[in-house]
Amino acid sequence: MYKWVGSMLLICLFILSGCMNSTDYKDDDVAAMVRGEEITVGYLRFLYTDDAIVEMIDEAVKAKLAEQEVKKMNIDVSKQVKEIKESYGEYPQDELYSAKAQSIRAFADPQARELGIDPKEYYEKYTEVSAEIAAYINVYTSEILGELEDDEFGIEEYNHHASELLDDLVERNKDAIEVRIK
Repeated sequence: MYKWVGSMLLICLFILSGCMNSTDYKDDDVAAMVRGEEITVGYLRFLYTDDAIVEMIDEAVKAKLAEQEVKKMNIDVSKQVKEIKESYGEYPQDELYSAKAQSIRAFADPQARELGIDPKEYYEKYTEVSAEIAAYINVYTSEILGELEDDEFGIEEYNHHASELLDDLVERNKDAIEVRIK
């Protein structure tokens, strides 16, 4: 399940785009407050292209809430983080033509240039952060909904319920969420 969710998260990051102008905000600007915890523009800028930040803020809020819930449950996610991170694989320095290598480079190389770091270094940090996000979401949803069965037809239904669960979590905490960028 972790490979599938991790892969879907990665694919979503490549597809989504929005309308934020990167010069509008500084990295240390607070994009959202979630139960007293900040999500900064720099954190979002590290994960997403500038034109996707506004569209992804709601997803970042859901992820932060899931993280907070899992921490309240006292659940260690390090094993899940490791599994998800391994599913991403390494930055493809020598591999040129595979679809996965091209997809990784299409995202990582411009992000690394924008952030002024080496693409391999960026991708390593990116996989760590995004694996942690996916692990918290996976653990939260599986604690509430149970584990996903190995039935390919159940994935869509499970994801639908997981999405509803996260939406409900946001709704229950709407008074403790403040999105500051639009």
